[in-house]
Amino acid sequence: MNATDLSTYLAPVIKASALWKDKPLSVVIIANPAAGGFTRKNIAEKHEEVLKRKAEAAAEKPQLCKDFSIKVYETERAGATATFVQSLVKEAALSEVEGEEYLIVTAGGDGTSLEVQTALAHIAFDLGGEYSDLVKNKLTILRLPFGTGNDGSDGWSLEESLALLEEKSHFACQRAVRVNCRQGSELPSFEYSHNDESLSANPPWYAFNIASIGIDAFITHMTNRTKSHMPGNFYKIWIDLACMFYGVKYKSGTAKITAFDKDGAEIAKLESGIVFCLLGVSGHRTYGSHQKILPDDRNVCITKNMPLITKLMLKEKFKSGKHTGNKYAFLCSAEKIEIQYDCPILVQMDGEVHLVGAENFPLTFERTEPVIRIIEKDDAPFYKGAERV
Repeated sequence: MNATDLSTYLAPVIKASALWKDKPLSVVIIANPAAGGFTRKNIAEKHEEVLKRKAEAAAEKPQLCKDFSIKVYETERAGATATFVQSLVKEAALSEVEGEEYLIVTAGGDGTSLEVQTALAHIAFDLGGEYSDLVKNKLTILRLPFGTGNDGSDGWSLEESLALLEEKSHFACQRAVRVNCRQGSELPSFEYSHNDESLSANPPWYAFNIASIGIDAFITHMTNRTKSHMPGNFYKIWIDLACMFYGVKYKSGTAKITAFDKDGAEIAKLESGIVFCLLGVSGHRTYGSHQKILPDDRNVCITKNMPLITKLMLKEKFKSGKHTGNKYAFLCSAEKIEIQYDCPILVQMDGEVHLVGAENFPLTFERTEPVIRIIEKDDAPFYKGAERV
């Protein structure tokens, strides 16, 4: 199965969705042809089976969209996807079709959806005005799980993601996490995990799932490096290796972390050596192929330094979401966190990794205003940072 086949299967499913009833709709599929959902035979066959079944069922239903079109864009070189998204938004701004809406379907892993959403966030926040209104109100994104890591997709499975088009759903505008740091000094030289000019520029950077610093960013970076040489999911392997080797590569410093609420009031303060510190767009979020790091409503998790043997004993609790009551873990809900640190450390946003030095602090993570329009089930069990529109 390739991206063109995907578009053929998706067309009747999208046209049968009540979300765009009586509306002209332009659909663009942004696909990474190297993603495992296309290249790994067993996964591709399962995906095609699901898609074929849903397409056949949808073809028997009323086709509700009008003036429907669908096209495919396959990711190429670094930065090209962001340029394509910019041209798509410009096309939408110049459209003379009354009431026309756009749907971007990403078919890749977290890296693909990150690049597309980062481009949209920069357009909305940097250009503002009519472009911001268009991104937030006329352009919807559906993130299909076609990669190795799919924590940023709209469902853990393709079946779950496509159900958003079939069941009672609504549009919602999703917040992001904006990451910023002091730029008086240049950022330290570092081998970027994706070598992507659209993501490796100076901050602000954006995450649409979780932003973090510390050992998990190191695990992400080493996983990306390993995947660049051989296919597969190496995240769990690097969890074990990082417990032993992270402190050798990145010396532990002292972190001063302050958490703030939506009104800017200080709600928590911590000074300690840390293993990692993260802020999610919301609670109930995973990373590293569904490691349950934020298992409840709280969106901040800070883990204090601990002996090696303790790390090895506790890692399963952190993977399964059973760490919330542990004395080494601090969780709270916050709109923003500010971090002071006295050593070089890695920061990651949805799998994209950067190195920041002591001279680049303070580092801030903060939730943005709603920016990315997504599809959300009417009976979603948890709040995940999106506001219904």
